[in-house]
Amino acid sequence: MRLIGLLLGVWTLSVTAAGDYGFRIRQASLAREGELTLLSAAIDYRFSPTLIDALRHGVPLVLTVDTCIHRSRRSLWDQTLWCRALDFRLQYYPLAQVYRVVDETHRFQRSFPRLDAALAALGRLEAIALPPPSPRFPRRGYASVRVRLNIERLPWALRPQAYFSPDWFLRSERYRWPLSG
Repeated sequence: MRLIGLLLGVWTLSVTAAGDYGFRIRQASLAREGELTLLSAAIDYRFSPTLIDALRHGVPLVLTVDTCIHRSRRSLWDQTLWCRALDFRLQYYPLAQVYRVVDETHRFQRSFPRLDAALAALGRLEAIALPPPSPRFPRRGYASVRVRLNIERLPWALRPQAYFSPDWFLRSERYRWPLSG
């Protein structure tokens, strides 16, 4: 009986610890402006201690925001009409003691003295132009956004560990909303 209690206690602690970090999309929207499709989103990033440690040792982390447009169908699966990915790189420079956020798609970068400020800026996407060609918004359609730590962009020595560890395998749930027009 003690063993079961101990296992339940360890399991509860691990679930609680795992729940302390992850990514969550609070809001997202798409807008058309001429030929461009613009994405706005609010994303909460809570890095695991392992990720923060790697970052502070100079490992660059690439976060990929996948945006898709789907057509609802009556058959088994909805049809994916269009998808684009935006890559954002977060890197710490120990000598300068600065965090740098780089929008790799638009080749734009900003620097921050603290990690929380860099994560806050990373989580505010305001009218970011998605790579062309811009899609038509289907009548019976919806859009979705998901963000994930891009494990393929880690240094090769870290990838095997990252595939199997919940500390590294971080992604948000897919955030969906109906499109109009």
